[in-house]
Amino acid sequence: MDEPIDYKAVAAQLAKPTGDTGIGVAERMNISNGDMTRHAIDLLNCANGDRVLEIGPGNGRFAGYVLSKGSDIHYTGVDISETMVETARKINKQHVDAGQAIFEWTDGSHFPFADHTFDRIFTVNTLYFWQNPTTQLAAIRRMLKPNGVFCLAIASREFMEQLPFTAYGFILYTPEEAAALLRNSGFLLTDTVSRNHPTVSAAKREVIREEIFITAHRRHNS
Repeated sequence: MDEPIDYKAVAAQLAKPTGDTGIGVAERMNISNGDMTRHAIDLLNCANGDRVLEIGPGNGRFAGYVLSKGSDIHYTGVDISETMVETARKINKQHVDAGQAIFEWTDGSHFPFADHTFDRIFTVNTLYFWQNPTTQLAAIRRMLKPNGVFCLAIASREFMEQLPFTAYGFILYTPEEAAALLRNSGFLLTDTVSRNHPTVSAAKREVIREEIFITAHRRHNS
């Protein structure tokens, strides 16, 4: 008989992949979230010389995709998991050694970067775990250059409520709620895209996920 699934433990690893179990979780997330992450990167419309920040990159598998978007792009990934930071540095050793990428630990609210550092900032499927989203969005707005682009990508509340582990510590959003959160945090929304896209669930079944991509600029007076 199969052991019952500890969905609370699953949720904890999705929020902060840790140890050997977390390394495996991150690889599975690459499969389920890979196309969603690449689409978010595409929406950034990166230009040559851009400095790009990814919040919550996990094991950093998509840093190379960011770097492929132009010449002299510099990628920074920050994660709350020490396991993921260490793993990402190993996976991206070539880019790190070349000075094209760095990976740093953060507590999720405080970021060790100066004002107006980044041309592009994005994050995929991390909003659910932000306990103080206004604080985190204020930090993102601070780090983003005045003409920079921020892309927030999440799965919708309607889809996420169907998953058994989201009952443990996930904060879910409708597209309208996520958009309002950004507006109230000093962002000007440029586009909101919703798509129903096939992906592979944790149970290794294909499901159709409603994915939300919100792109925005910081307000010039904020």
